[in-house]
Amino acid sequence: MSKKKFIIIYDTYCGWCYGAAPVFDALLKSGAKVDVLHRHLFQGDNAPRMRDGKGDYIVRMDARIAKLTGQHFSETYTRNVIKSEDEILDSSYSALAAALVHDKGAEKEFSLRRRLEKLRFVDGTSAQNKQAVIKALVDEGIGYDQAVQLDHLSNVEKAQSISRQAIELMSHVGSAGVPTLLYVKGEQVTQVDHSEFYGSPESVLSILEAST
Repeated sequence: MSKKKFIIIYDTYCGWCYGAAPVFDALLKSGAKVDVLHRHLFQGDNAPRMRDGKGDYIVRMDARIAKLTGQHFSETYTRNVIKSEDEILDSSYSALAAALVHDKGAEKEFSLRRRLEKLRFVDGTSAQNKQAVIKALVDEGIGYDQAVQLDHLSNVEKAQSISRQAIELMSHVGSAGVPTLLYVKGEQVTQVDHSEFYGSPESVLSILEAST
């Protein structure tokens, strides 16, 4: 680890991560050293089908997130994704896409994250739409031949490794879920309450002042 940096742990399809996105983007744009890790929270047994009751819960949470953060969840998203009989809350393709660009740095990974957030929370694109994720990768400058290999075994293993790193760090600080913002200074890792900056993302820069 670098001597001083921030680590953002997120899942692209997590509504709370989308809500906190302006805060994290402001931190990234500040020039601070930032690493990002895709948690891949929604998979396996934690990938519920909307029609089984999860959708109603998410609608309520989205309304709360929007009120707290000012982030917009479109009616198209609510209708086509959250109220869909077929939609499954599975972030596998977004985790694989994040892994594919991870080594290019936080700015590239978060540029992709913003594309995928727009696809989901604004355009109402299904999490199961692999082609939409491939197109987002291509739009980010990733070659088509590489983008279509996002679910190749080597990249699957890379995504799993990144998720394990995120889980270990969250366990270390006792984080209950994503998003998690960490401040690393030498060997010391502490969790920062990012919710303090909802509605005023630029104020996150006060962390930098306090950490000098």
